[in-house]
Amino acid sequence: MFINVLSVTVEWSIRKMVASKNEIEDITKIILMWVPETYAYDMMTEVWDNCVQYSDNESLRLTVQGLISEVQRQNGVDFTGIEELR
Repeated sequence: MFINVLSVTVEWSIRKMVASKNEIEDITKIILMWVPETYAYDMMTEVWDNCVQYSDNESLRLTVQGLISEVQRQNGVDFTGIEELR
């Protein structure tokens, strides 16, 4: 019995909890209501660079990557090369 419970617990903890496309779109809309698109992009890339990039949490990595991509998509702004401007 204990082995079955442990097995279920391990299986549950391995599942990815990546935000859905709709959730990412909604979160991005809210961020962009309060923050200009360049600030939003800078904020999300800073989160990536300082907190997420080397994380073992793959679902967090995928969610933040989705948010960065959605900020770019919703604004139609090409952020290529923005890192050089900082």
